[in-house]
Amino acid sequence: MEADNQNRLIIPQELYEFSNLKGVDTVYIGIRDEDILFIPGNSKEMPKDVKIYGIRKLDEKRRFILPPPFKKVSNEWEIYLLNGEILATRNIIK
Repeated sequence: MEADNQNRLIIPQELYEFSNLKGVDTVYIGIRDEDILFIPGNSKEMPKDVKIYGIRKLDEKRRFILPPPFKKVSNEWEIYLLNGEILATRNIIK
């Protein structure tokens, strides 16, 4: 998956339907280990092991704009679902 020319990523519908983001219109964007984690904007408590870089609105196509720290990073991403959470990691091409 690639970020578009506006640095937006889209959360695939099939992952969104089974995630903790279903039904929310904002997400916190943070880092856990080497992965980007998307936390529902209505969360009352933030995980202690996550550094938050911003909050973004999801548009009607489940797209959001990456925060500035991520704009200089590769535009190829793998978005996946793990235990109900949506995460993204950079694709590593060797």
